[in-house]
Amino acid sequence: MIQRTIYLSLLAVPFLIMAKMPEASSSGAPASHTGAPGETTCATIGCHDDNSVNSGKAKLTIDMGQAVNYKPGHTYAVTIRITEPDVERFGFQIVALKNGDNSNIGTFELTDIKRTQYIKNQYDLFTREYVTYTFYGTDAVSSGVGEWTVNWKAPATNVGPITFYASGVSANDDETDKGDHVYTQSRIVMPAALNVTETQ
Repeated sequence: MIQRTIYLSLLAVPFLIMAKMPEASSSGAPASHTGAPGETTCATIGCHDDNSVNSGKAKLTIDMGQAVNYKPGHTYAVTIRITEPDVERFGFQIVALKNGDNSNIGTFELTDIKRTQYIKNQYDLFTREYVTYTFYGTDAVSSGVGEWTVNWKAPATNVGPITFYASGVSANDDETDKGDHVYTQSRIVMPAALNVTETQ
């Protein structure tokens, strides 16, 4: 009887370990780390912190195609792309803020739930909504390229200039958070009625 109890207990151990393991899709950058006003980046919170921001060789961009202005209520595809030769693991986070008061503006809509997810900060800046990567979203889409696309629906009215803030990580894939590089980028879009071209 004792032997049977020990045997059954040993059988249960792998299942208990698996139950404690996080699901793959739970990964992602902690909220409020885009480098936007009032935020830090992953280079300053104890992870990916052994290199200064924007000190590596990668390039981070926020691409909205031909859209340089927004029309109220319209939806735009926003692509976050980070490139560095021979790197196979990347991450990102993005937020859209109204320039007037740095409040969250517009609505992100996921187009690839396997590679991207919504997150919010439960302790600070909790009104801001972010999109970041999932576990599967860390894989390069091609050698040296990390890329994610999400739709963004503009606010229903003209609220003036809006800035997208994004951070990205180019990782060395050594199963630690050391030796990686963090990058930040921003993109301003103006209301179409103002007919002003965006610049960073």
